Amino acid sequence: MLRMMLLLGTLLALIGVFVPASAAGTTPAPRVHVIVVDTMAYGPMPTGVHAGDIIEWVNHGILEHSATARDGSFDIDLKPGATVRSTATKGSVAFFCKFHPTMTATLVVM
Repeated sequence: MLRMMLLLGTLLALIGVFVPASAAGTTPAPRVHVIVVDTMAYGPMPTGVHAGDIIEWVNHGILEHSATARDGSFDIDLKPGATVRSTATKGSVAFFCKFHPTMTATLVVM
């Protein structure tokens, strides 16, 4: 009986090694989506963003900016030349720059 259990355990371990990750039910690694701030504007919003993905905010401008969610879910300060990462959460969120309130955009996360 012990020998049979060891054999079964070995077989299961070997099968687990050769099962593709997608078939094994694991979630894919988060993707990185970049949002660039430059010339007093947010660049194009990325598409296909899923909850858990990484949003990389990059300020190419010479002024300080922010990405401040209207619903209060995030408030990211971006010094000139800074790069800041955050994790995307599901939903559609409007945001603006608290230093330049006319800078606005909406990020949609599935």
